[in-house]
Amino acid sequence: MRQGTRERSTFTVDRLFFCTVAAAIACATAACGVQNRPPACCAAPGYSREQVESVLGKPAPPQSSKWHPFPSPPPNAPIYTTEHGYLTVTYAGSKGPAKRFSLDLYEGKAPDDAFRIAGAYLPHDAIDTHAQVVGSKSNIRVYSSRELETSIPGSRGLLYIECTGANPARLCEEVDVSPGSP
Repeated sequence: MRQGTRERSTFTVDRLFFCTVAAAIACATAACGVQNRPPACCAAPGYSREQVESVLGKPAPPQSSKWHPFPSPPPNAPIYTTEHGYLTVTYAGSKGPAKRFSLDLYEGKAPDDAFRIAGAYLPHDAIDTHAQVVGSKSNIRVYSSRELETSIPGSRGLLYIECTGANPARLCEEVDVSPGSP
């Protein structure tokens, strides 16, 4: 009888361990799926402040420190805190649509990663035209969007994403997105 009880308790402990590990893996997988999914677009030029804030929430100015004070946002350009950096959206007046945005990255990123991160805020139909200019001061890629062309006709549907930093061919510290020409 004692041996049967010992076998049952070992079976129960093994089963409990297996269920705990399976639950932990399921939770980790679900959490990773949520965190890796890029945010919906809507910070790009042409979107209204309501659309931007429905995705990013209310503006939250960054906390500055005595070693790295962060400047105040310019007029009609609130700062939103995101996973990768501070996103500053410039609006056309208090009720107007977004005119441009910039993303000040918390830490430098490789250009491909920086463009991918900024691309998450572009219209859903934005397509990389594979037009790229890499210089000593900036790294620029051009995207096209029919949605942008209808909301801002003068843009010709073009979005210019500009990566800047000390060496923009290798590392982006800030990304600016503007319609039309840079």
